[in-house]
Amino acid sequence: MKRILKNKSKLKCIFLFLVISLLITCGIWQEIIKKYEIQKYKSVGELYSINSHDMHLYSLGRGENTIVFIAGSGTPCAYTDFYYLQNKLQKYARTVSFDHAGFGWSEKTDIPRKIDNLVNELHDLLETSNQTAPYILVAHSLASLEALRYAQKNPSEVKGIILLDGGSPNFYADDPEINSLLLNRTNAVLRVTGINRLIGTIGIKLPFVGENVRYSSLPDAIKKIDAAMYYNNLGNKHNLDVIRYINENAKTVIENGYLEDIPLLVLSSDSGKEWELVQQELLNWSNVSKQITFENSEHYIHWTNEKDVISEIMQFIEDY
Repeated sequence: MKRILKNKSKLKCIFLFLVISLLITCGIWQEIIKKYEIQKYKSVGELYSINSHDMHLYSLGRGENTIVFIAGSGTPCAYTDFYYLQNKLQKYARTVSFDHAGFGWSEKTDIPRKIDNLVNELHDLLETSNQTAPYILVAHSLASLEALRYAQKNPSEVKGIILLDGGSPNFYADDPEINSLLLNRTNAVLRVTGINRLIGTIGIKLPFVGENVRYSSLPDAIKKIDAAMYYNNLGNKHNLDVIRYINENAKTVIENGYLEDIPLLVLSSDSGKEWELVQQELLNWSNVSKQITFENSEHYIHWTNEKDVISEIMQFIEDY
């Protein structure tokens, strides 16, 4: 009996040693490849010094309208996330995407990710890069707060707002931040240990930040950039900083009132009755509002329902 217990204990020690060795190896591999990818994949757009840090902006197309895409919380790279939309809409409008601090090719910053800092940085970026207002702001997920706050602060610069499965300020004001914090820390562990990259090499992209749906739809050359951004930015510190201010940022938007006559289009995923109620709440933020729910859709609706999203954006441009 003692011999059996001794053997079991020995096997557990061997197993633990192998697991630790694998994690250390994957972690070292992650750091080596990360440095290589940073050097290999240079910025595709332009860098502008904004609020004491460089911000990356990518523009495409021409037209009377300027569409500004705002990526949701934790999205690794705006260029790859809005790749399809920008390429399809470039014939009809000037399209602009940008990376939040610490994501894509934008520099890191210690400036708090409070909503007014985010909005002021976007305003300065658009102004510095000589974009032409008024803008149509197209915001995904948590970026709905940025779009609404931008319109509150700069109403004459906003022609309309289109939300891609965004939450209402009321929803974000009451949303327990702990859930998002735990998800961020889980993602951070997967990134730092290299487990996420290891899983990716066998063809599995986890359903975080839309990578499982986005990656498969991108051209091969863009896939490589997208994967690198995903492996290196998932669950990073800057996403954590944004999460810490979710409730506070939402309350700031609520305190500053509704948008009155700025057109608002809410495009939603069919994620259940509770989420549908959140989408309906958004309609109250403008006197000129409309909400559409896409069937068989996921949170990153601009990938699961890209043709529907393009169609609605085109209709919005025609209407306003």
